[in-house]
Amino acid sequence: MRQNDPGFWAALWRRAREEPPVARRRCRNEAESIAHWSRRASRFARQTGGTRGGGGYAEALRFLEYEGALKPGISVLDIGAGTGNLTLPMARLGAQVTALEPAEKMREILERRAVAEGVTGVDILAAAWQDVDLIRDGMERGFDLVVASMTPGIREPEDLHKMLAASRRYCYYSAYSGERWDEAQRDLWRVFFGGEELSGNPGDIIYPFNYLYALGYRPVLRFDFENRVREGLLEDAVDELCQFFWQYMDITEEVRLTIAEYVRERSIGGVFRRENTICRGMMIWRVDRRPGFG
Repeated sequence: MRQNDPGFWAALWRRAREEPPVARRRCRNEAESIAHWSRRASRFARQTGGTRGGGGYAEALRFLEYEGALKPGISVLDIGAGTGNLTLPMARLGAQVTALEPAEKMREILERRAVAEGVTGVDILAAAWQDVDLIRDGMERGFDLVVASMTPGIREPEDLHKMLAASRRYCYYSAYSGERWDEAQRDLWRVFFGGEELSGNPGDIIYPFNYLYALGYRPVLRFDFENRVREGLLEDAVDELCQFFWQYMDITEEVRLTIAEYVRERSIGGVFRRENTICRGMMIWRVDRRPGFG
C-alpha cells in the first residue's frame, strides 16, 4: 500500500518543496537566508524570548518532559538553535546541550543570554545542519535527544535521516501544520504576483510525520494552536512585510512604497494590526524502538 511506502511520502515531500507558490518563487540561496536570519536576530529574540521560551517553546518543553525525553544529565543536539529559546531552558533543566546555529548574530545573542542567565552546559557550534558530517564531527549516535524546532534546517528526507543517525534514543521535531499567512501577506502577494493566491506550506509537518510512519516509527503527535495578534507602528509593520517578501523578490523602492501604502490605508491611529491563527505540529519518537536500530 502506498501509505506504507516511504518512497511515496518522500516524493510528496519533495514535490511540496518545489511546486507551491511559496516554493517556486523563493529566490534566495542558503548564504543569503543565513545572513537574513542574522539580521533579524535581535527582533526574533525580542518576539520569542522568555525564561522558558515564548510562543510554542513553553509547550515544547512541557511535551518533552511529559514524554520522558528531557531529563537531567542527558545530551541534546539542538538543530537551528536560534537565540536559545529551547537550548537555555533544556540546559537549565540539567541537560548538556550542543546548539547548532549558522547565523552569527543568533549565536552571539545565545551566548550573551547564557552568560547573563548563568546557564552552563551549552556548547555552541557555527554550522548549518546540511554541512554537518556525523562521522567526521563525532555526532553519530552521539545524543540522547535530537531537537529540530521550527527550523529550516530540516527540509527533506535526507535531513531527517541524519537526525535519526545522530540520536541514540529520542528525536523531537516541530513545524507549522497547514498555512500560516495573514491577510496582509495574502493581499500583497496577489498585488505583486498578478493575482496569484498565496498558498502551500512546503514545511508542513504532515510530510515528515507520514514519512517516519512509513519507515516504521510511531511518533507521538500534538498540535498547538495560537491566535497570533500583532499591533505595531506603521514603519515596523512595513519592515516586517518587506522581510517576508524579500524571500521572493527584490525590495525596490516601488515595492516598499506599495507595502507602505497598504499599511497606511489600513492603520488606525497610527497602529497597524495583523491577526491570524497558526497551528504548530510537534512530534516525539524513539529511534531505538524500531526494527533494525543499531
